[in-house]
This record gives sequence, structure tokens and C-alpha cells, in this order.
Amino acid sequence: MPIRLENVSYVYQPDSPFQAEALHEVNLVINEGEFIGLVGHTGSGKSTLAQHLNGLLKPTGGKVYVDDWDLTAPGVPLKKIREKVGLVFQYPEHQLFEDTVYKEIAFGPKNLGLSAEALTQRVKKALQMVHLDYDIYADASPFDLSGGEKRRVALASVLAMEPAYLILDEPTAGLDPRSRLEIMEQIGELHNAGITVILISHNMDDVAQLTERLIVMHQGRIIYDDATRRVFLNHAARLKEFGLDIPTVTKLVLALQKKGWQLRQDVFTVEEARDEILKVIREGQRHCSEI
Repeated sequence: MPIRLENVSYVYQPDSPFQAEALHEVNLVINEGEFIGLVGHTGSGKSTLAQHLNGLLKPTGGKVYVDDWDLTAPGVPLKKIREKVGLVFQYPEHQLFEDTVYKEIAFGPKNLGLSAEALTQRVKKALQMVHLDYDIYADASPFDLSGGEKRRVALASVLAMEPAYLILDEPTAGLDPRSRLEIMEQIGELHNAGITVILISHNMDDVAQLTERLIVMHQGRIIYDDATRRVFLNHAARLKEFGLDIPTVTKLVLALQKKGWQLRQDVFTVEEARDEILKVIREGQRHCSEI
């Protein structure tokens, strides 16, 4: 079942001198199985929107539905909602608190009343999903791990709840290039395993590489909601107006085009750029040999 937002608005500190509207009459449907990028300049409302998807925030206007549960209704089972819709905040390693990795990952599912054996299986499965060996990491202190390992443990603690939807807020922020690549590869694997992913990111390279649908927010409104490739291809200039960017390889392609290279415009990933450049080189070599 989808997540649905109907005319959702949200106002911070209403009826005060600091009142600010973060969302304005947002309508959105997120279907199971999608890989969505959610982007916007700082203050666009994207993180506020994400916190509505599992009931951390409730709208000041409109409705939010998860599996036909109205999150604004009294008595809604928020515990079940948050099992289904997992949210990983930016810098989640700052929220680690247990003295072992096992306890950290087991904390959430332990509250579900699982047996000791079932709980251990949840922890093992979650660690496997983020490529950490149970025998090596289970008894380790999360505070002794590297930044990338901490990030993966924090992700595993959410995956242990077996969510159908996974919201990731800037999952590679502050990581070194190797850890960033590892995290993005694992997120791709999670989607391939059947988890619906909503990726919030300022990194257009990550968005272009992985997501299939792109939602662009500006001043609390959804400006674009379309296939990722179409948004980059058709609205690159407007994205810059909104304080966003285009993928790095697309900038390279545009620079080469200005120098006379006959390259496609819809090149958004490193692999596509490599293939397109090699194709032009080979065609040039063939043309020279024919002459």
C-alpha cells in the first residue's frame, strides 16, 4: 500500500512571532518498490516532509496516510507505522548509545517482544545487509568503529525493524570517498532487495546514479515530480535557480560539447559518460582510418 499526502501543510511555532510555514498544501503518493530522490535547497521543506511520512511530525493541515492509516487520527498505531517506515537521520552515529553493536541494533526489535533467538537473527540479518560480520562486530563498542562503520551500524539498527519504506536523510554526509561509495552501494542493494527508498541528498551524483524518480522542493512546495533523468534533462537551468546543481559528469559533458565533442545531452552517470566518450573516440578513429 502507498504512502499518501493530501494537501499537507505544516507550520512551525504557529501563532507566535516565529511562525514559519515549512510545507504548503503538498500532494504526494509514494508507491512500494520505488527509489525516490528528494532534493531541495536548505529550508525547502524536504526534511520536514520526510518526518511526516512516519508520524514524527503531524500536519497542521491536510492528511497523511500509510497503508490507509490516517496518521492524524486519534489512536493511530504509530508504533506499527514506524516499524513499516524507517527513518535514518543525518549523522545517525551521533545517536548511538549502547555499549555493544549487538545491543544497539537489538534495541528497537527488542521492544517487539521477540524471543532471544529471533532477536539474534534480526541482528545478524541487519548486519549482513550492511556488510558487517556478526562475529567480528556484535560485541564491539560502536564508539570504537570508524565513521563509515558507525553509519552502517546506525542503518542496521533501522533495518532490524524490517521496514518496507526506508527514508535516508543525507546518508553520506561527512564520510570519506570510500565510505561514501560503500554506503551508496549498500543502499542500492537494499532497494534491489525490495525496500522502497526515499533518498534525501544534496549530492546530485548520488541522486543521478541510483534514483528513478526525483521530487524537487522549493519554499515548502513540490516544484517537480518526474523521472530523475527527465528532471535533469529538462530543468537543469531551473534547478540552479533553486540553489541546486546537476551531476558532475553532466558538467563535464557540457564542457566537452563546447569544445566540439558530439556527445549526448542526457549523460548523468560516470558509466554513461565513459561509454559515450569512448564511442566518440572510436568513431573518430574509424573516420580517420577510412580517410
